[in-house]
Amino acid sequence: MENLNNSIGSSLKNIKWTVRKITIIAFSIIALIVCMKYSGDMWEEVNTDEIVVIQHPISGKLDVYTTAGTYTQYLGKATHYKKRKTVYFSSKKTEGDTTDTSIKVRFNDGGHAQVNISASIGLPLDEESIVKFHTQWGSQESIERDLVATVLQKSVYMTGTLMSSKESSAEKRNDLIFYVDDQSSNGVYKTIQKEVETTDPFTKDKKVATVVEIQRDKGGKALTQEVSPIKEYHIKLSNFSINSIDYSHDVEQQIKDQQALTMKIQTAMTNSKLAEQNAITTEQTGKAEATKAKWAQEVLKATAVTQAQQQKEVAELDAKTALARAQVTRTDADAQSYANSKLVIAGLSPVDRAEYEMKTKIGVAEAIAKINLPSTYMAGNSGGGNNSMLEAILGTRLLEGMNTPSPKK
Repeated sequence: MENLNNSIGSSLKNIKWTVRKITIIAFSIIALIVCMKYSGDMWEEVNTDEIVVIQHPISGKLDVYTTAGTYTQYLGKATHYKKRKTVYFSSKKTEGDTTDTSIKVRFNDGGHAQVNISASIGLPLDEESIVKFHTQWGSQESIERDLVATVLQKSVYMTGTLMSSKESSAEKRNDLIFYVDDQSSNGVYKTIQKEVETTDPFTKDKKVATVVEIQRDKGGKALTQEVSPIKEYHIKLSNFSINSIDYSHDVEQQIKDQQALTMKIQTAMTNSKLAEQNAITTEQTGKAEATKAKWAQEVLKATAVTQAQQQKEVAELDAKTALARAQVTRTDADAQSYANSKLVIAGLSPVDRAEYEMKTKIGVAEAIAKINLPSTYMAGNSGGGNNSMLEAILGTRLLEGMNTPSPKK
C-alpha cells in the first residue's frame, strides 16, 4: 500500500512538472509573438522633413518631435506629417491624385469651369500649433482633404462672383489668382451687390448689370467675413498657382467668338487710324509740294527779272555804242564833205563836181550801211515807240549830213 502511494505521488509530481514546463513554453511563445508583433511600436524613426506626434496608449499623452532621430514609442500611436508638401487639386492624372479633384467655379455671367490648382502647404513647427491641428484633423490626408480643399473651394466660389468668364480668361486672370490665394490664406471677402450702368464694348449699347464689389476699410484693405481656418491653425499656403481653367464647351466657344470679334474691332480701329494718318501725311505732303512749287515759281520769276534787267542794260549799252558810231560816221562824212567843198570852191569843173557829189552820196550811203544798230532799245517802257524815235533821230541826223548842199563856186 505504501509503495502504491509513493508511486502515485511520484506520478503526480511528474505531471505537475510537465504542466509547468508546458505553461512556461506557452507563455514564452505568446511573449515572443507579442514582442514580434509590437516591436515596431516600441521605437519610432523621425525623418528630417517630418513632424511626428506619438500618443501613448494608457495616459493618452502626446509627444511631438520635429527633429530627425529615433525616439521611444512604447506601443503608442505615431502620426506622421510633412513639414511642407505640394498638393494638387486637378483633373489631370499627372498632377497629384489620379482622380479628378479639380474645383468648380461659376462666374457672374453664368459660365462655369473647372479650376486646376496647386499649392504648397507649410505646417507650423511649434508644439502648441501642432497639437492643435493634430487634435482637430488627426492626419495629413485630413488636413489636405477636409481643411485645405474645403477652404480653396469656398475661395474659388466667392472669386467667381467677382468677374465674368471672359474676364477670367483675359484681363482679370491675375486678379483670379490673387483673390483665390488671398481669401484662402486670410478669409473670404465681404461683398456687396450693386447695379451699375455699363456700355457693351461691341455694340456700344447701354445696359444695367448687377456687379459684386469687395468691401474695404478706410485704408483700402479688403474686409473678410471670418478668419480663414488655414490662418487659424497657423498653416501657410505658398507657391499658389492656377495651372489651368477648363471652361465648359459653350463658354469656351463664347470666349473664342468674343476674342475673334475683339480682334476684328481692333484691326478695324488700327486700319482707321492708319487711314487717318495717311490722310494727314498726304495733306502735309501736298502742302510741302505746293510750297515747293510756289518757291520754284518765285525762283523762275527772279531769274526772269534778272535776265530782263541784264537785257535792258545790254540794250542801253548797245544804243550808246550805236550813237557813238553814228557820230563818228557823221563826223567823217562832214570832214569829207568839207574837203570836197573846198575842192569845188577851188574851181572844179561841172563834170568833176557831179562826180564829187555822186561819190560823196555813195560814200555816205556805204557808211550808213556799215552801221550796226541794236535790234532792241530799252527806253523806259515796253512799247516800241521810243525805239522808232531813236532810229528816226539817227536816220534824220545822217540824212542831214547827206543832204547838206555843196558850196557854190
